[in-house]
Amino acid sequence: MVSFDGPECMCGSHGCIEAYASGISLQREAKKLHDEDSLVVEGMFLKNDESVTAIHLIQAAKLGNNKASDILKTAGTALGIGIVNILHTINPSLIILSGVLANQYINVVKEVIRQRGLASVQNVDVVVSNLSDPALLGAASMVLDYTTRRTY
Repeated sequence: MVSFDGPECMCGSHGCIEAYASGISLQREAKKLHDEDSLVVEGMFLKNDESVTAIHLIQAAKLGNNKASDILKTAGTALGIGIVNILHTINPSLIILSGVLANQYINVVKEVIRQRGLASVQNVDVVVSNLSDPALLGAASMVLDYTTRRTY
């Protein structure tokens, strides 16, 4: 959780990172903008029967839609605050962002770390993974590491 009074999350709480930065939350925000006729900008095409997605929000932001840009910045800031909390707690040497939204968040996350992080964590490396499913590979490597180091 990064805010006591933030938007409602799917878990039932409020202010969770997921409520700000997940694809579902960005899709919800894109739909709100679309319903207000504030999403589509010049150079952007959305078919009448096409479902509004987070990709449309990203596209609108890239084409100069300030409302869409603000939503993405808020989402990246929420993620960055969560990462700063992790940095202050366990101080990892590397942060790897993954998924389709990682490239949208990396610069904002780095800025939040610079602004809010303690001096000891401000120089942490933040990178975007180019692996197709890094979470599964990471989990598999943990199991492999566990099984190869285990003593009987």
